Amino acid sequence: MSQDLLVCIGDGDDIGNVIDFYLLTNDLDNASNFSFQVKSSIERIAKDAQVDMAANLIYVAGDDICFVVSKKNHVLDKLKFYSDLFFQLTGKTMSFGIGNTPVVASICLRKAKVSGKGRIVGSGV
Repeated sequence: MSQDLLVCIGDGDDIGNVIDFYLLTNDLDNASNFSFQVKSSIERIAKDAQVDMAANLIYVAGDDICFVVSKKNHVLDKLKFYSDLFFQLTGKTMSFGIGNTPVVASICLRKAKVSGKGRIVGSGV
């Protein structure tokens, strides 16, 4: 991978717990509505990342997203905006990990998740 590229991995925080709650309380309507909100939010972030940073999408699935961008972008500012947007649209936070390889980005995401919700942790940013 090129030295001037960054891998960004995002993951919605506690999304599964919300879905589980709705399912365990037999509330299929709210489970469906919330799932749609999460899906729409992730898809919007994917489109915005492509427009804002010429992101190369790797995957967009469930409450997860992974894309590659140039270091020239103001990545931290953009990811903070996307995290705030996700919260506005779903009521839940989103964490991001950033690194110069997928492994480093995954480790940073894990650090973000265990250090609190709605965090952005990066290496090489």
